[in-house]
Amino acid sequence: MNDFDRLASVYDLDMGTKSDDIPMYVRHAEDVGGPILELGSGTGRVIFRLAKRGFDVWGMDSSVGMMSIARQHLAQLQDQMVGQIRFVDGDMRSDIVGDTQFKLIFIAYNTFLHLISRDDQLSTLKNMCQMLSDDGRIIIDIFTPRHRDLSQYDYHRKELPIYRGVYQDELTGKTYVRNDRIKLDLVNQLQTVEFIYDKIGTDGSIDRESHLVSSRYVFRPEMELLLELAGFNLLELRGGYQEDSVYDYHNSEVMVFVAEKK
Repeated sequence: MNDFDRLASVYDLDMGTKSDDIPMYVRHAEDVGGPILELGSGTGRVIFRLAKRGFDVWGMDSSVGMMSIARQHLAQLQDQMVGQIRFVDGDMRSDIVGDTQFKLIFIAYNTFLHLISRDDQLSTLKNMCQMLSDDGRIIIDIFTPRHRDLSQYDYHRKELPIYRGVYQDELTGKTYVRNDRIKLDLVNQLQTVEFIYDKIGTDGSIDRESHLVSSRYVFRPEMELLLELAGFNLLELRGGYQEDSVYDYHNSEVMVFVAEKK
């Protein structure tokens, strides 16, 4: 069982509603066509929306818990799908999806950062290069590790919980209050987040569960070098999800890398 197996049951409470990046993936999908592959597809937040627009999509994830929920969603939403969806249980670091050559391969919303070691990062990128068609492109979306943001989680504050919001589970009727604790290792660029969910039952009872998830944040020059070593040319770097988003380290919350084969 990995970190995301434990987190799967509550993952969609807040992440399931995220949609600000969807137009970007639709735009690129319309440019290059399908088939499309998402690595670390989780519960299917992005690929379901692409399939509803008629694209044939594949999703790969190593989390049994996440894939179980994704397949449950597929069974419920099958009638709404125009394109085909295929889920593959696999590890993006080592597994290849058959002989299919994909026009678009992407890793959404910080998922790449859960590859902790340099070897894992490079192995994943090289696998993407192998599965990508010659006229295809990849997209990797990660947060910008701005110094002013990192400094707020310094030694004196790292144990303080950060309030994230209140969420309602429509299936169980329970209310969830989420707080996070973030610990940083600034030398090794490591981040450990403890997701804390207080479940409030309809009778007022409170049950707490917490989940630890580790990641390694990456700076722009490092990511550009990784792409080059894996066999890619950088097409564009955006500082947001809009087509005209200009990257600026001090003001851009995200880095969206778009690359093609050399």
